Amino acid sequence: MLSSDGPGTGTLEKVGPPPMEPSMPLRGDRLGRFALVVVGIVAVLSVVRAFLPMEFLGDIWRPADTASIAHNFFVGGMHLFDPQIDWGGAGPGYVESELQLLPWLSAVLYHVFGEHAWVGRLVSLAFMAIGTGTFWVLARRLLPGAAARWALIAFVVSPMVMTYGNAFMPDPTVLAFYLLTLLFFHKWLTDDRGIWLVATAVAASIAALAKPTSLHVFLILLIWLLISARPRLRRPSLYVAGAVALIAPALWLWHAHELYVQYGNTFGVISGGDSKFGNLAIWTSSLFYTGNVSIEATLVYGIVGVPLAAVGAWLAWRGRGPVILAAGFPALIVFYFAVARYSSELGPQYHIFSLPFAAILVGIGVAGIAQWLHGRVPGLVRGGLAVVTVALLFAQSMIIFVQSFQDHSGVYGVCSAELAQVSTPSDLVVISTTSNAVDRGTANNFQEPTIFYLADRKGWSLAADQHQPSYLESYTKQGAKYFVVYAPLLVPAGSELADWLDTNAQQVRSATDDGCDIWALQK
Repeated sequence: MLSSDGPGTGTLEKVGPPPMEPSMPLRGDRLGRFALVVVGIVAVLSVVRAFLPMEFLGDIWRPADTASIAHNFFVGGMHLFDPQIDWGGAGPGYVESELQLLPWLSAVLYHVFGEHAWVGRLVSLAFMAIGTGTFWVLARRLLPGAAARWALIAFVVSPMVMTYGNAFMPDPTVLAFYLLTLLFFHKWLTDDRGIWLVATAVAASIAALAKPTSLHVFLILLIWLLISARPRLRRPSLYVAGAVALIAPALWLWHAHELYVQYGNTFGVISGGDSKFGNLAIWTSSLFYTGNVSIEATLVYGIVGVPLAAVGAWLAWRGRGPVILAAGFPALIVFYFAVARYSSELGPQYHIFSLPFAAILVGIGVAGIAQWLHGRVPGLVRGGLAVVTVALLFAQSMIIFVQSFQDHSGVYGVCSAELAQVSTPSDLVVISTTSNAVDRGTANNFQEPTIFYLADRKGWSLAADQHQPSYLESYTKQGAKYFVVYAPLLVPAGSELADWLDTNAQQVRSATDDGCDIWALQK
């Protein structure tokens, strides 16, 4: 299996037009059939994981927000342009965000299957399947047959796929259109037909609507063009396509900003409330570099993929290709520096954009090692090494899968259950968080949506640096009836807020007896 079976096993793509897409499908050779088995196993495990409870799925806060928006679409009307969150206080909760394609599609399916979180996760998985298929087509066009097959294997066994490919989050959606952008652009470079330039613009536009962070793909396309087809920079159609691709995202961001101005809620897309951007203090800190490297090594490459990718990088350098690597990695470095506050610590999902480029490197590396072993090692041994290689690459993903069966809901699950017992769905609540409204001098999205979502309640999030009586007094006047604290240290005995609660609220649940502190306000 480690042998270079199948078509297209020549040298890597040179600068300029790549080899044509091989005619033999995956099932046409031993390595291809092996890749199909791996893809099938990952697909089955991903579906299983998609049916596990919400609190078992990785970065719980973002899936909770996404699922809340889907719920609000479902019960409040299918208004795609008016996404709503649960922490908008006494208001409707309209929020500045990306275009909520995933929650809206999930809400559509709620009308068919009922409201279940697994519906949204399966929609996410469907987009990951589209992304995987797109990557395979792209890899076949860029790489020799064996390298393409190994790249596909490296893609699907990456911990990124197991962690986010079935999560109720927009990342698989944006990755699908991001990869379609790269594929269509490559077709335009090689076929030079206007339809592919139009398709590139459409795919890039939808990707930017799903997550504006994908706009760095334009830098990839620019570098790719400079290397492969610089004379096309003189074509007006190129700039028209680029401008048209930006129209819909620009209009959406303007609309989203207006929602923030009117209702004050934001995910920090372009307005107040949060900042994803790096600064000198972040760029000069060791955490920025160790954080990014750690996320890449563990979540993208699965640790074992790092040395294999290093071999692939050396072989790609010697073979002068594929050009997409020379375009992709510099653009990604710029991107991770630009969003440094999230890329190094708060948003490991941002590294999903590295997945296709990492998989290509690993595919080249494994195929190169296989070619070197051919004729030196018996075929049976090479087959065993293939299985061991995939098992090692998939080890991190299997750890994630196994851990998904453990209850990680912790105090969030306890507090949501206790809150549901003492309150009604119409009661407004205040839920404290351990995040600050200002993080190291930068505005921060401190809102914790998980308890709101699990308890089906609405109200206000109270940041860790806002635990003062004035905030609770204001929220109480606006209709708040309960105050939930899942971290007792936020309201220490003898503090100003503790004294205010003694006078103005009645404690109905305690962390000591019930696992969560809840006060009924207006004593």
